[in-house]
Amino acid sequence: MAELRLTAQELLSDEALLADGAVRTVIEGVDKDNIDAVKAIIHRRIGSEAEEMGGVIAIEPVALTQRVRFNFPDVYRIMKILRGEGGCQWDMAQSHESIRSNMIEEAYELVEAIDNRDIDNMEEECGDVLLQSVFHAVMAEEGGEFDICDVITRLCRKLIDRHTHIFGDVKADNAEQALIAWDNAKAKEKKYTAASSKMDSVGKAMPALIKAYKVGKAAAKVGFDFKDAVRAGDKVGEELAELLSADDTHIEDEGGDLLFAVVNVLRLKGVEPEVALKGATDKFIKRFKYLEVRTDISSASDKELDRLWQEAKGAGL
Repeated sequence: MAELRLTAQELLSDEALLADGAVRTVIEGVDKDNIDAVKAIIHRRIGSEAEEMGGVIAIEPVALTQRVRFNFPDVYRIMKILRGEGGCQWDMAQSHESIRSNMIEEAYELVEAIDNRDIDNMEEECGDVLLQSVFHAVMAEEGGEFDICDVITRLCRKLIDRHTHIFGDVKADNAEQALIAWDNAKAKEKKYTAASSKMDSVGKAMPALIKAYKVGKAAAKVGFDFKDAVRAGDKVGEELAELLSADDTHIEDEGGDLLFAVVNVLRLKGVEPEVALKGATDKFIKRFKYLEVRTDISSASDKELDRLWQEAKGAGL
């Protein structure tokens, strides 16, 4: 049977992580001064209630179905079981393409939990996003493309290489300087030769508002930007006029130009357009519901609808 041996000092200092309930673990050097802290870590990380004997705590493996706490190796192990011989028919039938949309859905559900400050749902949705990553990694391993260790290696290498102000000799005294250090390290890693290289790297499947925001930021970093939000606002007026006078052939182009111009105004005001539009949409829904329960919207006069709309605004909706 596989066995992990470590000292209480190594466990308490995080020199050795207690992360796999499937192997027998022996912790030595336990005494009256550290036993409570050692037991707390054991309980938190693998859910076992441990007893000390002669300065040693031995933790026996527990079957997956009997665990009360799990760690990352368990996620990988369970997915391998589900995809393996005699596993789940649905899980075995999936491909990268078939579960592609699941990642998008889970990411948005996590964002919603964050927006709602719903810590319980955040815990669940973080797990669902993690599941999608492990699912793809296990499928890739089966195809000989990459495995979960490749994924983690690449992530850790990125975290080290791009935090040059922590793991290198770059100096950063605040969050803004830290972000600049990250961007500079990323540009070097990706071998960006021009600002347009960074624009090209923005995800093709990213929501259009977020992509426009990121492209505008990339242009601004090399000095291609409006002097301020007021000047950017002038461009909004110009684009709106062009949209209203456009023929059917050009109306979509002009509509896109208008939206891009509005994104620039918000960016220069320090507002993320995706967040702003979500807030405006949610506000519209609340006010619409206020009208809906007070009148027949389809037959009410414009004056009545406007009165109720202002009433909804006054109610803080």
